[in-house]
Amino acid sequence: MKKLLAVVMVLMLASSVMLTGCSNNNPSGSSPNTGGNASKPVIGFIPMTLNNEYFITMVNGAKKKAAELGVELKVQAGDQHANAADQLTIVENMITSGVDAICIVPSSSEGLAAALKKCKKANIPVINLDTKLSEDILKEADMSVPFYGTNNYEGAKRAGEYVKANFKTGTKTAILTGIAGQQNAADRKNGFIEGAGDAIQIVAEQSANWEVDQGYAATQNILTANPDLELIYCGNDGMAIGALRAVKEAKKSDQIKVIGFDGISEALNLISSGELYGSVAQYPAEMGILGVENAVKLIKGQKVEEYIDTGAKLIIPSNVDEHQEYVKQFAE
Repeated sequence: MKKLLAVVMVLMLASSVMLTGCSNNNPSGSSPNTGGNASKPVIGFIPMTLNNEYFITMVNGAKKKAAELGVELKVQAGDQHANAADQLTIVENMITSGVDAICIVPSSSEGLAAALKKCKKANIPVINLDTKLSEDILKEADMSVPFYGTNNYEGAKRAGEYVKANFKTGTKTAILTGIAGQQNAADRKNGFIEGAGDAIQIVAEQSANWEVDQGYAATQNILTANPDLELIYCGNDGMAIGALRAVKEAKKSDQIKVIGFDGISEALNLISSGELYGSVAQYPAEMGILGVENAVKLIKGQKVEEYIDTGAKLIIPSNVDEHQEYVKQFAE
């Protein structure tokens, strides 16, 4: 009787161990994820900042796609566009937390090579959105990173061509550029200059780091030195909104036209009211959607496209209503 009881006890213990072991298995067959719910992928999403409607729109597009695909999205960003140190810390923290993939809009390529190397070592795929990482950094990290974003040069060129067709030769022009060293900042400047040709005479050029307040301050300085200025072209709408404020305060709205880049809702409203001359609209929501969609594919070991041009369109009063309707889809 004692032997029979012992056998029953052993069998019950073995059964309990087997059941416990089965309950801890990951049903997907992949390694458990410490970054969130182990039953679904976790994607770290790092825009340049969340203090800009453009990136909020991008995140909203990403959230919609993440919900559709059953993905957990971790979103974090620095306070300013140019805060590379904060962004590096965010990347490293996401690696430590165990995300399955990362989508990033780099504030700077500087310092990200080390983070990319850590991603590679941890087998975390990375997708680059909006602002392209430099080839030198990618080579240093020895990592292939797909890029999905605007052809900034061609978008800016369209704005320049519109100026060439609608402004007189030698229009006195100031250019506000983004963060020095970023490829999209250079492309948005150089594309515009090529498109405008001899329609513009550049009398001032200054970086305002994509920020509204810096665009305002830079324009104040430029207007003091160039009271006969006729046109300001800005590498993003934030700087354009700051520039427009300075122009209004100087009571030169009739004299100076301002063109932006991004097509955020505030800029679209200003175009509709006739205060902002135009803006090159991007499609940040599409970048967010493509980032999440393809990050999931990479997590599953599937191939993805290395480059996708998400498009750009010059917005002026005649087509602003249509783009306003598009932007509303991804508003908070």
